Amino acid sequence: MSFVNMSTKRRVVVAMVVCLIAFLYLTGRLVYIQIVKSEHYANEAYAQQTRSKSVEAKRGTIYDSTGAKILAQSISTNIVTAVPSNIEKDNRETVAQNIAQILGLEKDEVLSKLNKNSSSVTIATQVDQEKAKNLLTYISENEIKGISVDEDMLRVYPYGTLLSHVLGFVGTDNQGLSGIEAYYDDELSGNPGKIVASFDGSGRETPFTQEQYIAAEDGKDLVLTVDATVQSLVEKYLAKAVEENIAQYGSIVVMRPSTGEVLAMANYPTYDPNDPFTPNDEETKQIWDTLDSTQKRDYLNQMWRNKAISDSQEPGSTFKVITATAALEENVVNLDDKLFYCSGYYSVGGWDIKCWRYYNPHGSESLRDGIMNSCNPVFMQVSARMGISKFMKYIHAFNLDSKTGIDLPGETTGIMHNEANMSDVDLATSSFGQTIQITTLQTAVNYSAIANGGYLVQPYIVKEIKNNDGNYDEQISSKVVKQIMSEQTASQIMSALVDTVNIGTAKPGQIRDYQVAGKTATGENGRGENLKYLAGYVGVAPASNPEIVVVMNLFDPKGPSGHGGASLCGPVVGSIIDETLKYMDVQPDYAVNETESNEVVVPNFVGMTYSQAKELAQNSGFGINTSSEFSEDTVITNQVPKYGAALTPGSNIMTYKEEDQIQKTNVPDVRNMSVAVATATFRNLGLNVRVEGSGYVLTQDVSAGEQIDMGSIVTIKCIDDLNGLP
Repeated sequence: MSFVNMSTKRRVVVAMVVCLIAFLYLTGRLVYIQIVKSEHYANEAYAQQTRSKSVEAKRGTIYDSTGAKILAQSISTNIVTAVPSNIEKDNRETVAQNIAQILGLEKDEVLSKLNKNSSSVTIATQVDQEKAKNLLTYISENEIKGISVDEDMLRVYPYGTLLSHVLGFVGTDNQGLSGIEAYYDDELSGNPGKIVASFDGSGRETPFTQEQYIAAEDGKDLVLTVDATVQSLVEKYLAKAVEENIAQYGSIVVMRPSTGEVLAMANYPTYDPNDPFTPNDEETKQIWDTLDSTQKRDYLNQMWRNKAISDSQEPGSTFKVITATAALEENVVNLDDKLFYCSGYYSVGGWDIKCWRYYNPHGSESLRDGIMNSCNPVFMQVSARMGISKFMKYIHAFNLDSKTGIDLPGETTGIMHNEANMSDVDLATSSFGQTIQITTLQTAVNYSAIANGGYLVQPYIVKEIKNNDGNYDEQISSKVVKQIMSEQTASQIMSALVDTVNIGTAKPGQIRDYQVAGKTATGENGRGENLKYLAGYVGVAPASNPEIVVVMNLFDPKGPSGHGGASLCGPVVGSIIDETLKYMDVQPDYAVNETESNEVVVPNFVGMTYSQAKELAQNSGFGINTSSEFSEDTVITNQVPKYGAALTPGSNIMTYKEEDQIQKTNVPDVRNMSVAVATATFRNLGLNVRVEGSGYVLTQDVSAGEQIDMGSIVTIKCIDDLNGLP
């Protein structure tokens, strides 16, 4: 009996011990959960019982340099989301059908999203206000649960293709993918907010609970150095030049040499950042769906590429100022000593390297002559006097083997020879801009140093960063990297560049009201069957006190006007300088202005009788044309050109009566014609002509084949000898 009792007691003790251990374990576990891990499990519970919707921050606005023109901004739009678990399964097909109809979507696509096993799905983004209003009405009237319409942000570029390669664009998440949008993404993007709501275990929103709203912090605004007006005229001229000369692409950079501010940066062909994933040429659009993902990606990357900073090419003769600077700084030669001779070629390392004018050698020349004539043998002889070490010293001084440091993504460095492996032939070819590569922007920086008295400045594209309250967060100022030449050397190079425009190879860049300093280039990229030319021109003006440097390059031109930088790019750069300086209200160089042709202001004939108009026209030196039969008493209601235009005497004014239609005519191609023949050709078609220069037509400001009003003015730029250009 006592044995049984002892056994029972043991079992009781064991049971009690087990219970005690279990109690202690549970107590310890409870303490661990309630105290040690309380914050962790509170967060877990909060996450299970709440869901948050992101409230997107408004991305900062990008302005041009005036602060008046908006180049990129975010506008309110709508996003439609759904919580599938809140929508009854039997009703999903009907809901999907109605949503699709309201938003213009495919029903099956919407239904697929509503059937997803997900806490939240996006039905549509960038929904306009009208569709959003209609959807909200449908949701309200039919008491649909689980569908939300919330405010969203859409990035827009009001000027379309303007400055697209510099601005870049954003992705569907409003994150910058290229250009300024990518480089300054942290400043522009801001910080998103959120809306937090409570849900039960089935994923349904808990009634009688308040949503928590955490406001978004909007992004900062940017003010660029780029002037939209200057950018617009640059893009206009560049597009015309690329298309007329059938070039692969073209780039132009306009810089303020004293500060490094980029006033314009353009590439053509361009694209629309409002629709950045659509090809920018019709041929590719036709085959787009047949391309694989790699081909599409490669095409788009090329389309988005800012070639002015991302593509380096052999620059040709615009590079010669680097060699000239080095020679003058090292006292290897004086600017005007006749120390060199051009026999049409120069022999180095067993190679006979030609001058562009090998068929008519330049003969005895100074360094100034070499710059003016763009003579390769002069620069090969100059570099031979310096040697490799001194030449490369100035390659490094101009930072040509480095990036300029501009605040844009994708900049590449120049490609130079390795000094340790350089040969005499490498030195000779480098001296006139071959077998090395630099970007269009680097050329602009080089010439800015010459124009500003010898200082290398860092180019920049953003000048102000503003908080979303409109106050300045940061103002970016000019940065001088270093002095790379004396003021005397810079002045000597500038004087040679002025002569190059006035009497040398860069004459096509002359303009009426300002003295331009300039240099031409015809670079050779590749060799043999792969040879492609780079036509280039640099203009600096006004030469006495430079306000702008304009660099233009056309890659692989295949048009009838050839591939020379003087003829293809010189007139374009001249026109850009002329219009930009007048827009900037820069006072003309009156000494140049004295060469202005004798033009007369067109009178106002509107409201006069035909008889009165004929008499006034005769007294002013003009003739009158009509599109139909006029009596002496017919009242003139329109005229082309308009009152206030300036024309040379002998020009004809086209006049109309009330019922007449404006007459049109196709513009002929007069390039390479003599001035007399070109003028007669235009006048036979009822067009007026403004002649700049003399000799033979180099360019015309209205492209051949365009249809314009009869009586309109076409400006032609002429030069004495078309064959005397590199």
